[in-house]
Amino acid sequence: MSAPQNRGDWYIVSCHPHAERQACAEIAALGQTVYLPSLRREFHHRRYRKWIRQHYPLWPGYLLVLASEHWSRVLDCQHVTRVLRSQTYAGAGAPIAISSADVQAIRHAQDSGQFDEMRMDRATVKPGDRLKLREGALTGQAGTVESVGDETIVLLINAMGRELRTVVPVERMG
Repeated sequence: MSAPQNRGDWYIVSCHPHAERQACAEIAALGQTVYLPSLRREFHHRRYRKWIRQHYPLWPGYLLVLASEHWSRVLDCQHVTRVLRSQTYAGAGAPIAISSADVQAIRHAQDSGQFDEMRMDRATVKPGDRLKLREGALTGQAGTVESVGDETIVLLINAMGRELRTVVPVERMG
C-alpha cells in the first residue's frame, strides 16, 4: 500500500475481535497517532447488586489512524488485520479516508457523552427535555418529557404519524 497523500486524513483500520486496545497500544508504540472512539455503558450487576460502568469501543473491531509516511509499519502490527478500502470493479481501491474535521466531531460527541448509555438522574430531568428509551417495546425511540413523577416519567413519542403518550419507569430511560 502506498503512503496516503493527505497528511490530515485519518484511515479506518480493522483489528482482531476484542483486541482494539492492544492494537492501539501497538500502533502508538510505533509513534503513530491512533484514536479508538468509545462509549460508556452503565448496567446493574445482579450478583453484586451494584451499578457497573464500563468503556466499550464505539465500532467494535475498528479504530482510526492518522496518515503518515510509516504506514506499512501499522499493517505489520500483530493485532491489525487490514485497512478498509473502497471497492472497485477490479478489486480493492484506495484506503477510505476520514477528514480531521469529522474525527474532531466524533471526539466532541464522545466527550459530551452522546454515545453513552448511562443511568439517568431523575432530579435533573424537567419537562421539555429529550430522552431516549433504553429498554422495552420502544427501545431506541426518543421523546419529549411531559412530566416527571417519583418512579415514572411521562414521555411524548412520535410514532406512526402521531404523538403517543407513554408512561415509563425511570430505570428504563437513558
